Amino acid sequence: MSKNTMISAIDLSHLHNLEFYSFVENILEALKKVNQSLDFQKESDQLRDGLVQFDIIFEKKKLSSYTQKVIELDKKRCASFTGLQQCVRGYTKHYKEDMKQAAEIILESIESMGKQIVYRNYQVKSATFSSLTSAWQNKPGFTEAVDTLAMSDWVKHLDEENKAFEAAYLERLIAQGAVPKTKLIDLRADLINVHRGIVKKLEAYCLFENPKALELSKHFNKLIAAYNKELTRRKNKTKKKE
Repeated sequence: MSKNTMISAIDLSHLHNLEFYSFVENILEALKKVNQSLDFQKESDQLRDGLVQFDIIFEKKKLSSYTQKVIELDKKRCASFTGLQQCVRGYTKHYKEDMKQAAEIILESIESMGKQIVYRNYQVKSATFSSLTSAWQNKPGFTEAVDTLAMSDWVKHLDEENKAFEAAYLERLIAQGAVPKTKLIDLRADLINVHRGIVKKLEAYCLFENPKALELSKHFNKLIAAYNKELTRRKNKTKKKE
């Protein structure tokens, strides 16, 4: 068989769920454009039905909404923390000694947690913000410093935003955990088999130099090359860690 008529290989089992979903969507979209010239209606219907089931099982849209909520709440708590930190740092230059000392106490507690707190992962940020707000609201020395700076409302606001984030993050984890893994694995296996059938059928069309088939095979190979590139990058990254 000529190289021009062969479809590149790809191990679809190594794609992440959302990558797999996107790959199948791309294949389906490509088949729509040739269905009047080539007979892929049955396979197109199978892919379309599979994507519907994928949505139901994986709750793709639901997880997306949870993810967006988590991102927005994280931005809010980080903005509150950054504003508080900058304000406290400014107060360390205050002309009043009591304000200056209070600010230094709060700033020292922040710096004890390390640098670039807002750039850490979700869980670490949650623990850091929780530890700081708890100390500022309950520990002697810190509570007086917060009162001196008149920042109790700000601290309370940061604490509430952090708790709101933690609740949303937990909801997202529960939603992910609710995905029935066995059904998802079976569905992926079914869709992989459909893809294999499409490849065999397309290669058969290409043997007869069908222009539409040859054009489609080039499109498939470009698509597969892009996904294979990501799989290779991920594999190399894993090797480096080892």
